Amino acid sequence: MLKTIKGKLIAYFSFAFLSVIIIICGYYYYTNYNFQESQIIQNVSSNIDYIQSNMNRMLMRCEEFSDKIYFDNKITKVLTRQYVSTKDYYNLDGDLVDAIGDISLYLDNDIISRYIRGIVIKGNNGNVIKYGEDADYININELTEMDWFKKDKYNNFVEWESMIHNDSPVSQVKYQIPFVRQLISTYTGKNVGWLFVSISPSIIKDVVKDYELSSDDILIICDKDKNCIYSSKPELFGTDISDMVSVWDDDKAISYDDQKWFAVKDYSDYSGLEIIQLINYKVFQSQSEILKKSTLMVILIMLVVIFSLTSLLSNSLTKPISNITKRMKLISKGDFSVDKTLEGDDEIGTLGKGINMLSQSVDSLMEQIRKEEAMKKELEYKTLQSQINPHFVYNVLNSIKIMAQLQAADSIYIMVESFGELLKEVSKGVDDKITIEKEFELLERYVYLQKIRKKGLIRTEYDIEPGCENSLIIKFLLQPLVENAILHGFEGKRGMELIHISARRRGDNLQILIRDNGIGMTEEEIRQLFVCNNENQVHYNKIGVKNIQERIQILYGPQYGLSYESELNKYTLVSVLLPFEVKRGEDNV
Repeated sequence: MLKTIKGKLIAYFSFAFLSVIIIICGYYYYTNYNFQESQIIQNVSSNIDYIQSNMNRMLMRCEEFSDKIYFDNKITKVLTRQYVSTKDYYNLDGDLVDAIGDISLYLDNDIISRYIRGIVIKGNNGNVIKYGEDADYININELTEMDWFKKDKYNNFVEWESMIHNDSPVSQVKYQIPFVRQLISTYTGKNVGWLFVSISPSIIKDVVKDYELSSDDILIICDKDKNCIYSSKPELFGTDISDMVSVWDDDKAISYDDQKWFAVKDYSDYSGLEIIQLINYKVFQSQSEILKKSTLMVILIMLVVIFSLTSLLSNSLTKPISNITKRMKLISKGDFSVDKTLEGDDEIGTLGKGINMLSQSVDSLMEQIRKEEAMKKELEYKTLQSQINPHFVYNVLNSIKIMAQLQAADSIYIMVESFGELLKEVSKGVDDKITIEKEFELLERYVYLQKIRKKGLIRTEYDIEPGCENSLIIKFLLQPLVENAILHGFEGKRGMELIHISARRRGDNLQILIRDNGIGMTEEEIRQLFVCNNENQVHYNKIGVKNIQERIQILYGPQYGLSYESELNKYTLVSVLLPFEVKRGEDNV
């Protein structure tokens, strides 16, 4: 099937569209799954936050009740008066009745009255006030020795402590939520005793009893010491669940009771109570299954639609392409006639027009190819001539040099010899690599010719760091830079013209510095050296500089090349950075 265009079109288009559909559907599945998961968690989080608020409100009412006792003058009297049995001035029993009456009055018609199991108030004078079903069974000595009691008994506010056992034999409530706070005289502002209140954990149970919890979920409420004070699993009530809760992370799936859950937590800074709801992972799995089925259904429907449309499209394309294929076979056999049935207004018709135009122009193209072959041969002949000419000139210069030597014309002899050596090296090509020592030697021959022209006002200094003599450099790479210094850098300068050329090794690189004491350049002139246009009419040989830069970077990379530094009427310094190379067999230390 894939051997035909029709088969390939069907396969390629189906694959392309199917890939897009899978990506879109995968994204749809992923985003919707995460959205539904986050919605479930957000709803649960909102619900347990509401429960936490209701629990805090109930506990705050207990604290407000303790505030009334805190400011009650009748209770303060019992805690501050010194009752002596031999005198009738103060009546302890009467004061106790008044104080207990106030406590009873505070609790009348208050919803928290059903949860307060016992109240114990003890003054610094030793008097004790008790109220509630379990109050008479509270062991004051044991109570005052507890660490949390010692820590909180001087508090002016309520700090909720962890759940403790209730030792009352008449109560069916095995546990109690306690708190203790100090009592202050409203007259003196001094501590007069403490207040202990025992609250039944059913205050928490009644808050959450109307909370609609999924049959698969688990709700747990624990105090700050991780004692379970409520759970939808009754067997957890009153147990220490710290080991279990400590490994539960509220942003990851957890394992409990051999099942997978998601824990959502809410902690109250006020009460120290933490609500944990475990959401059964089956909820997320059921949502995932629904999404998977709907996603697969969409993929199947789209695949059928795409396959049908692709088949229709391929039929409309392959028939005219088949006609073009037949026509191409005829052209390959030498039949260059025009077939108008191939032409049309669509892209394939345009292709047919191109086939007909191709047939009409084949003869002219073939003739053009024959002409180009002839021109190529002619160019090869001219190239051969251009290669011969430098050798002919060098031979003539060699004859002049011999005649100058015979006639004792030493200056002419040296000039011709220098020019001849330069011409000889040029005839060998300029893409070869030579040693830096050889390059400096050729450079000096070029400078010698310029010295003659400048009447000896040019002085050159060469400095090669030991070990760099055999480092390789592209032949004639430095000549255009020295030429710029002589022809343009010294333009209009008076006095001795000095060019200092040095070679140094810098790690794995070779740095060549060419410094002249010429007229210098501005920053703009330096910048113009490396651009193609010549709007600012910079006099330096920009083509030579740009070619050197391009040759270095093409050969070695963009980290190598030229850089300029100059100061007007003082100097110009050219830095050439190249990789350090030596001939094979040379020591490269």
